[in-house]
Amino acid sequence: MGRRKFILILSSIFLIAGIYALWRPVIVHAQASAEPVVLGVLFDFLRERWPRDRDALVQEADRQSAKLLVKSSESNDELQIAQAKELISQGVKVLLVVPHNLKKAGEIVKLAHDKGVKVIAYDRLIRDCDLDFYVSFDNQKVGELEAEYGLAKAGSGNYVLLGGSPSDNNAIMIHAGWMKVLEPAVKEGKIKIAVDQYTAEWRPVIAGLNMANAVKRLNGNISVVLAGNDNLAGAAIMVLEGKGLSGKVAVIGQDAELSALRRIVAGQQAMTIYKPIPKLAQAAMELAVKITRGEKVNQLFTRTINNGFKDVPALLLPPVVVDKDNLDKTVLQDGFYTKAQVYGQK
Repeated sequence: MGRRKFILILSSIFLIAGIYALWRPVIVHAQASAEPVVLGVLFDFLRERWPRDRDALVQEADRQSAKLLVKSSESNDELQIAQAKELISQGVKVLLVVPHNLKKAGEIVKLAHDKGVKVIAYDRLIRDCDLDFYVSFDNQKVGELEAEYGLAKAGSGNYVLLGGSPSDNNAIMIHAGWMKVLEPAVKEGKIKIAVDQYTAEWRPVIAGLNMANAVKRLNGNISVVLAGNDNLAGAAIMVLEGKGLSGKVAVIGQDAELSALRRIVAGQQAMTIYKPIPKLAQAAMELAVKITRGEKVNQLFTRTINNGFKDVPALLLPPVVVDKDNLDKTVLQDGFYTKAQVYGQK
């Protein structure tokens, strides 16, 4: 090879290397400056268990490099719809909704779809609309587990059912679970459902009034109280305490609230249902991020739930029974609460 030809080839190599060196940093810079996925979540309110959900969702969003915008309507339908419009205008790609009203929230789904935004019903189903996805615990199973525990504790006598809000589909599903288990025992004459009432807005004061009326009408002759959640169970227990019946009636709730766990330790409440919220938040955020990336998500779902309009792909996590016997091996072992919080020990 001639000297001149060699120099030309060498010059060409250096030229290509120089172009690549200039080109490569531009690509790296473009990747680093890419904005994170923007997701939104609408809460009904931020009391009781819901601050824990919010914190778990925020943590999961951060872990998956997503930006999460959070709003709470404090149980106001019109405000929740307005907040949905605001989040959509801010560019969210997916909207997670904890609806205040199981039907009214269908307007949020339509608003979102008009702008190409997908909607995930988070823990509460939205009915009668073209909902995209539903992520929750198996709430009918929650009701079944409560009723089965009640029958095991007291297979006879009067049962008082204190359901949740009739505008919340979870309350309806829990009630369906109760009845699936209890109706055969009622038909066989083993038990009597003496009181069966929903509780508007999940308000403990209403559950307390219903419980007080039940105690008076039944002269305190009550075997089991099935409550829509632990706050309603707590209201029932306050009434029973005032009548000298605390610990004599099997009161059962759900959500594994700290106050309920303390009542279980004290022998005032028989059982609660534990729903590991971090697992729910992780499942919801993974689904939301996959949707925004255009990834396939059908493999995540094993069943559907009919919401009155369509069969909605549903991801339902299993609930867990917690009583005095397994409290340490469930909520404490998972770090849901500490031993000091539950038992008052340092």
